[in-house]
Amino acid sequence: MESNRCLICTSQSFPYFSKRFSAFGLSVVEYLRCARCGFVHSQTHADMSDGDWATLNAAYHSGYQSLEQNPDDPRWLTRIVAQATFIADSADLGLIPAKRAWIDYAAGGGQLSAALRRVSKRTLLNFDRYMQCPEPTLKIAPMPGGFDFVISTSVFEHIRRREDLDAIHALVSSSGVMGLHTLVREEIPADPEWFYLLPVHCSFFTNQSMEVLFRQWGYQCSIYNVESRLWLFFKRPFAEVKRIVDGANGGEGDATYLLKQGFVDYWK
Repeated sequence: MESNRCLICTSQSFPYFSKRFSAFGLSVVEYLRCARCGFVHSQTHADMSDGDWATLNAAYHSGYQSLEQNPDDPRWLTRIVAQATFIADSADLGLIPAKRAWIDYAAGGGQLSAALRRVSKRTLLNFDRYMQCPEPTLKIAPMPGGFDFVISTSVFEHIRRREDLDAIHALVSSSGVMGLHTLVREEIPADPEWFYLLPVHCSFFTNQSMEVLFRQWGYQCSIYNVESRLWLFFKRPFAEVKRIVDGANGGEGDATYLLKQGFVDYWK
């Protein structure tokens, strides 16, 4: 794919803005925006060699993965606990199947799988290409279609190539569920001071670009949970998921499970 084509919809992307960094070997980073779906990506990161990209990731993430806090994301561990609770509750409802294994793709220090063990007896395998994960670890490349639940938290913003996005989706079994935590908003600001422009962030999703990706992958409906900032993508029919969600929400107060036929575009 041409470098000026959008990773999501292949439409033309144009220069949007730039930001100067002073750490991790970065200098001026150039960001492009898709004219059709609004997806923004860093051409500078896309042009890096695989070795330079791996070095950048290791240098940045090793600074906080073993610590109790991340100054760039102070609610990180609190959110992990909320995500583990939401995953366990969703599995108890029958929203997430468990005939095949579950995997946390790009698991980092394995905090999510550890939190899930604390709130349930379910096993979430850890896999990461760049970091050494704690047990339970999948030490070989995961097999396509082999997992009933594939979750990635704070990963999509690090993806440089479309094939890397597709590789994550390909892990989901025919009846499986994808879990996703990343920042999605209506528009990406052309602001070099925007808080989300971290040295390792190179892909920025709008609601429209995520809806395009969702449809391309063949998902039917999605759920969003505000407390955990977590989406669940379903291949199952909307009516089937809705029956479960209607019973879980109970019709009182704020809904735990926000359901939509398509991608839940919660953040406007």
